[in-house]
Amino acid sequence: MMRLLILIALVLVPTVALAQPAPPVSADTAATRKACADAMNADATFAQAIVETINADTARQHRNAADAISKNEKHVFMAYAAMWVIAAGFLFFMWRRQQGLKNEIAQLKRDLEAAAK
Repeated sequence: MMRLLILIALVLVPTVALAQPAPPVSADTAATRKACADAMNADATFAQAIVETINADTARQHRNAADAISKNEKHVFMAYAAMWVIAAGFLFFMWRRQQGLKNEIAQLKRDLEAAAK
């Protein structure tokens, strides 16, 4: 039984992804960032346009992701199926254990009756 629990724990425990360190910033990248920041600071409308574009794109991506998740019901079905399989396995295990206990009690009763005679 303990081996079964350990096996289930090993299968169900999620793995943790380790974060990778950020790549070092090269001189070209730093210069490009500075030129971009200078252009944004020089023209307020340019900076506002960038922010609006980023916000609109981010909102669109979030809507698309939410739509994909709400329409993709396969993961929900798989989760429910896994839970039913686990529940059925547990019930089968308990039923087998109960049968074993009933057999053991019957054997002990027979042994007691034999010893009493």
